[in-house]
Amino acid sequence: MNYAVIFAGGTGTRMNTKTRPKQFLTLHGKEIIIYTLEHFENHPGIDGISVVCIAEWIDYLKKLLEKYHIQKVKWISPGGGTGQESIFNGLNAMRGDIDKDSIVLIHDGVRPLIDEKLITDNIKMVQEKGCAVTVVPAIETVM
Repeated sequence: MNYAVIFAGGTGTRMNTKTRPKQFLTLHGKEIIIYTLEHFENHPGIDGISVVCIAEWIDYLKKLLEKYHIQKVKWISPGGGTGQESIFNGLNAMRGDIDKDSIVLIHDGVRPLIDEKLITDNIKMVQEKGCAVTVVPAIETVM
């Protein structure tokens, strides 16, 4: 079985938004977190999703999940003090519900520019090598 932990427990302080964290900012009428979740929701190889969210925004997230018919989210947990703690919380929420041979992909909720192929490639790499990390080449822009 294949699962995803989507961590969206940060406040996005560098975005300097006063009204809402960046994962809940809208882009073309839809919250950023929903774009991200839809990729995993629609992927045929993903069996369940654990979302880590700012505690005060969990009810809002639940409303969005219902509005956009996101049904693979099985666990929602509050974010931690750091990204690492948030990921731990997301993994811990799943503990006991998934078997030890399951594949768990970790993805940042404010990174919606992924596609089915990227998710599939990560699953295949974990099956082959035991782990995977997605990277892209850096392009130097300062001369």
